[in-house]
Amino acid sequence: MRTFSGVSYVAIVTALLALTGQKANAQLEQLANRVPEDANAIVIVNTKAVFASPFAQSNGWVQDQRKAHQSGMIALPFGVDWFLMAAEMDFEFMQPAWEIAVAHLRDVPTMKEIAERSGGRLDSLAGTQAVERPNDSYVVSMGPRVVGAMSPANRQHVIRWVRQSRTRKSPELTAYLAKAIAAADSAGNQIVMALDLHGIFAPEEVSAALANSKALEAATADLQQATSVIASLEGIRIEIDLQSPPQCRFWVEFEQDATPLSAIAKPLLLEVLAQYGAHLDDIQQWKSQVDQSAVVLQGELSQSGLRRLLTVLSGPVGPMSAQSGSRKLDNYDSGDEAVAQASQRYFQSVTNYLNDLFVGDLQPQSMHQIKVWLERYARKIEDLDDYQVDQEVLGFGADVVSSLHEIVSVLDRAVRRSDLRESTMFNSGRRRYGRYGTYGTFEKSYVTRDRELVQADEASRGLEEGWVIVQEIRALTAETRQTMSERYGRDF
Repeated sequence: MRTFSGVSYVAIVTALLALTGQKANAQLEQLANRVPEDANAIVIVNTKAVFASPFAQSNGWVQDQRKAHQSGMIALPFGVDWFLMAAEMDFEFMQPAWEIAVAHLRDVPTMKEIAERSGGRLDSLAGTQAVERPNDSYVVSMGPRVVGAMSPANRQHVIRWVRQSRTRKSPELTAYLAKAIAAADSAGNQIVMALDLHGIFAPEEVSAALANSKALEAATADLQQATSVIASLEGIRIEIDLQSPPQCRFWVEFEQDATPLSAIAKPLLLEVLAQYGAHLDDIQQWKSQVDQSAVVLQGELSQSGLRRLLTVLSGPVGPMSAQSGSRKLDNYDSGDEAVAQASQRYFQSVTNYLNDLFVGDLQPQSMHQIKVWLERYARKIEDLDDYQVDQEVLGFGADVVSSLHEIVSVLDRAVRRSDLRESTMFNSGRRRYGRYGTYGTFEKSYVTRDRELVQADEASRGLEEGWVIVQEIRALTAETRQTMSERYGRDF
C-alpha cells in the first residue's frame, strides 16, 4: 500500500469522503474501487443528477438522451446511475498510457449483446466474460450492475486490472483524486473532473517559463514567490453545475498559499491552456479569486467549452449498456422517424466536433498539440452512438475519422522531412577549458537560425497539405447534409 508522509492513501480517502458528513454514495464508491492506483486523471458523472438538472430539462435530455451527447456530454451508456472515467496521463504530451470507463447500470446487458452491437469478439478474462471491441478496448463485467471498459486492448493489462479490482476493499486513489470523489458526492456538482499534477514541475523549470511568460510582462508579481507557489502545484479540479446556462468552478490548487499569484493567476492560466492547445474563450469572462492555497475561476460554460473540457479524457465508452435492437440496419425507410432522428443527431454531433476543431477557439501551439487534438476528436466521433443511424451517415462519420488520421499522417511526414533536412546542418564550434585543451561543442548561431527556418518551412508545408484535407471534409459535410436533408425532409 502506498503511503504519503506515513499515512496510507486508503486512510486519506476515507477521511476525505467523510468530509461530506456521511459515507460516500455506495454506487460511486463501487466505481472508485475499480480505478487503478496509478491513475492521475478522473471524470465523475452523477448521471441521475445530470438528467434532473435545469440544463438537461430545458434541452430535452430526459426525453432523448442522445441530445446530451450532442450538447457536449460524454457519450453516456443508457440506463446509467453513475459513470466514471480515469486514466494515467503523460501530461507533457497529454496522452494517456491507459484509460478506463466504469458504469453502474440499471439494466445490465450480456457480453454477447455488447459484442453484437459493437462488432466485437467474445472473450474471457480472469474468469469473467469480456468483449474485445474494434476501437482497441475491452469491455468486462465487473460485478453486479457494474460494467467496465479499458483501452488500449492490452489483454494482460486488462486481466491485472480485473483481478486487482476484485480484491480492493476501498479506493486506492491519490489524495488529490480522492478530493474529486468527495466533490462529486456533493450537491450541485453533476460533473467533476480532476488532474493530479503533484510533482510535475521542477522549480528551475517554472522559473525559466515565468521569465519568458507574456502574462508577466505587465505584472508586478514577485518572480521568486510565484515560482515557489507554482512549483507546489497539486492539481486542477473542475466542477460543473448544469444550471441553465451551465456554471463551472475551475480550481487550481497548491501546497502553498496562492496569494502571490493574485494578480497573474488568470492571464497565466490562459497562457498555459493555450500552450497545451486547450484555450477556452469562456474563461475570458470568468471571475478569478484566490482562496487560501487555491486559485478559483468561476463562470458560465458554453456547450463548446463543455465538449472541450471533457475531451481531455475521451474514455473507452461505446456500447456498454442494454439497448434493444441490432447495431446496424440494412434497409432504411425515409419515413422512419427513429432513423431520421438518430441520423440527424449523429450528423450534428460530428459537425459540432468539426466546428470545435476548425472553426472554434482551439489554439494549438505546436505540431504535436495539433495531432493530439485531431486524434482525440477522431476518437470521440468513433465513440458516437450509431444505433439506427443511416448507413450513408455512418460512412460520412468513418470518412471524417479517416481524414483526421490522414491529417495526422501529413503532419508526421512534415516532421520527418524537417528531421532529415536538419540532420545535415550541424556545424559545431569548440570551447577551450584551461590547459586541458578543447572540451565540448556548441552549435553556431547561423546553424540554429537555419534550423529554425527549416522547421518553420516544413511546418507551414505540412499545415497547407492538412488544410487541403480540411477543405475536402467541408465539401463532404455539405454534400452529406444536402443528401440527408432531402432524404428525410428535415435540416441536417
